[in-house]
Amino acid sequence: KAAAGVLVGSHGADVATQTAPFCSLDMFRRMFLPNIRRVFAVFKDAGLPVMMHSCGNIVAFIPDLIDAGLDLLEPVQPCMDLEYLKREFGKDLSFWGGIDTQELLPFGTPERVREETRRVVRILGRNGGYIAGPSQEIMNDVPTANIIAMLETIKEEQYNM
Repeated sequence: KAAAGVLVGSHGADVATQTAPFCSLDMFRRMFLPNIRRVFAVFKDAGLPVMMHSCGNIVAFIPDLIDAGLDLLEPVQPCMDLEYLKREFGKDLSFWGGIDTQELLPFGTPERVREETRRVVRILGRNGGYIAGPSQEIMNDVPTANIIAMLETIKEEQYNM
């Protein structure tokens, strides 16, 4: 609990690729969701918010995850429709990530990084509920100038959220 320094319950289950879930919604509900519900219940019973890590486009599963108690989705990846995520689930979920680590950060120019970071922060940060950051860890092929561009833009945009 918070008194012990625990502020959030975290669960990880990669259930999708960047183009589609690993399984059908029916299979997810039968094979994965019961266990996810049990894990989330432990955190909820302790009075903790729940975050879940799952790479890929898990949009089809989000309503069931919210129903199971999900509060924070990590990471949000560019393969998801960010406007749709915010519009459909922003009242129920907070989002973490969204800034592309596969193409934008390693191969974009600092100006392009600024533009895209600004766009992502303004979409997901609208009315709060957003932890701004990259969609995954930053790898060693990312130019320092692009990391600086992303961080400076996040700092500038924090006042617009």
